Amino acid sequence: MSNKGTPSLLFSVLLVSLSAHSDEADFYNLKLQDLLSIKIATSTLTEKDISTIPAPVTIFTRDEIESIGVRFLHEILEYVPGYQVTRYSNYPYEYSASSRGLTFGASSKKILFLLDGHKVNDPRSGNAALLANFSLHHVERLEIIRGPGSSIYGSNAFTGVINIITRKNDKEVSIATGNEINYNLFAAYTYVIDDYSLNIQANKVKSRGDDYQIKDVFSGQPFNTDDPFDLSSLQLALSNERSRYQLHYREIDMANFYHTARTSNQYNFSTHNALFLFTEQDLNVFNSVTSTLSVDYLKTELVNGNQSSAAGAFSGVSRPESTAPLHGYGVLEAYRILTAFNNDWRINQTYEMQFGIEWQYNKESRAEGFTNFDLSAILSRQFPVDYYPDLDYKIKVGGEQSQPFYGAYVQLQGDMGKINWILGGRLDEYPDLESQFTPRLGLVYLADNNWQLKLLYGEAFRAPELSELTLFSGISRSGNAELDSERIKTTDLIAQYTGEDLWFSLDVFYNTFENPIISGFVNGLNGQVNGDSEYGHGIEAELVWQIANNTRLRTTATHFSKLPQSAFKDSKTLASVQLDHRFEALQVGISGTFRSSRQTPISTTQTKEIDAFWYWRSFMRYNLNNNVSLSLSINNLFDERFYNPSITSSLSDGIPLKGRNGSVTLQWTF
Repeated sequence: MSNKGTPSLLFSVLLVSLSAHSDEADFYNLKLQDLLSIKIATSTLTEKDISTIPAPVTIFTRDEIESIGVRFLHEILEYVPGYQVTRYSNYPYEYSASSRGLTFGASSKKILFLLDGHKVNDPRSGNAALLANFSLHHVERLEIIRGPGSSIYGSNAFTGVINIITRKNDKEVSIATGNEINYNLFAAYTYVIDDYSLNIQANKVKSRGDDYQIKDVFSGQPFNTDDPFDLSSLQLALSNERSRYQLHYREIDMANFYHTARTSNQYNFSTHNALFLFTEQDLNVFNSVTSTLSVDYLKTELVNGNQSSAAGAFSGVSRPESTAPLHGYGVLEAYRILTAFNNDWRINQTYEMQFGIEWQYNKESRAEGFTNFDLSAILSRQFPVDYYPDLDYKIKVGGEQSQPFYGAYVQLQGDMGKINWILGGRLDEYPDLESQFTPRLGLVYLADNNWQLKLLYGEAFRAPELSELTLFSGISRSGNAELDSERIKTTDLIAQYTGEDLWFSLDVFYNTFENPIISGFVNGLNGQVNGDSEYGHGIEAELVWQIANNTRLRTTATHFSKLPQSAFKDSKTLASVQLDHRFEALQVGISGTFRSSRQTPISTTQTKEIDAFWYWRSFMRYNLNNNVSLSLSINNLFDERFYNPSITSSLSDGIPLKGRNGSVTLQWTF
């Protein structure tokens, strides 16, 4: 039976009562005009609304996040123009985000992730340490920048910046269950102690996962598996008028499915945890200058176990002889210390200047592997190999080196009647890499009360990560100590309309990539290399329409007229739509995201097509009273089997997405 007409029918049902209830009171926490007036600091470190901010930006408030019905960060990023989220195979819940068609394997290291304005990309790998199943329970607002941000933030702010602004004042308890999750518990409470506010949040998720039939990597036969996970997160935030202290901890345990692109229900497991601490102190060092001193500490740990050969592969060449498969686990630990001194100087009513310095120290503190066979002997083909049934064989898998650097930035902002402008740049110094200077220039023309035109130019860079430089040669991967930083130059031309009931943005962009870091071969193994210069361009559109007081439509569209050659795993056309309707105590919504066809590798020189698809979600909530609500959310509404491209040619069918899964949530706010 075809489902093609179902979305149209659902849209009709949602719209049927618009005219009858258009004169009702406002059903949204924020009117569209108020939403467009939200002050955004991610792009300039100063507060701008969406009309004057010199950047292409998408905002999701708490109310909008809840109305889509998604639970995790990677899910909502699919509704951002130019952003693509892909499930990969290093471990079950590895979701990589890319911006503007520049995917980097199985990571999100070309996008800078901020937690309340502080960097949280992994100190060792540059990956988004908080992306994999980051719970949206903790989020008050998302500010998402498309394009370069290195002129303020330095490395990793390459094609985008995502600022996760957490909740600080809420009191809430919720419990959810469904066909894919056993339970999802969340609690938040705020205490006021003298002039301090203390907010405590905790989230615990236990999921049985979904069921899959995939191809066994070792035998080529059908293989039944699943992807269960346990997730825990805790946040403590203490603040007063001039000081802020925050702790965020999260841990996720995963099993089965793919690990390092290999299948096993016996040996595949992984644990990720991240501990993030920061403190901020506002200072008055100079007249008319507001200063902030901050210190950050981020510690991450990844334990990843997998099966690396078929059973019996070493039965005739092991000592003592064993038919066990080669299996084991790696332990990767890293930490970052960062201190920054940021300043905002209000020169006069026309001009203002922001400037600051930053020192950062990244350290790979542990990079070890433990296996049941002598891995060095296997790699050097020295037989027989010793067998260690208790995984006693230890080998270094990384250099356990450090990467210190410092950066300094300055930017000047002003207005000339109807034109707002910004000019700035940042210099970054690394001990073993070339210095990087990244400028930005922006002009915002306020044509009238509704129309704005923005012309933006920015450059960004990404320095090679410790994992890319110092990874020791293993079974399939190797580091590359000769890597250089990659750069991007981006021009945006934006036409934007802000009205009482409608906001619309159209953005034409052009990217030039210099020295891009791409997947390649290092000493005959998979690794990263610097490629030839490439370019890409396209168009992004976003619309938010307050159709009536109780109905809101949000839609996006992206088309890449030119993608870099290395971006064959990315779609050329993206779209999303979300329709939300509220009547009295009931809220219903439907949303969908579109990905055009992509390519997945089937050999070192060949690819095959992954079909295009629409992925639909639905959401319904009923407010039992002013404090208690009951909601239902469904992902993959029509239970289609969709696939994402693989990072390796051995998984030629691609990586399957979850089937239909739903959850029921009881929420109490007080």
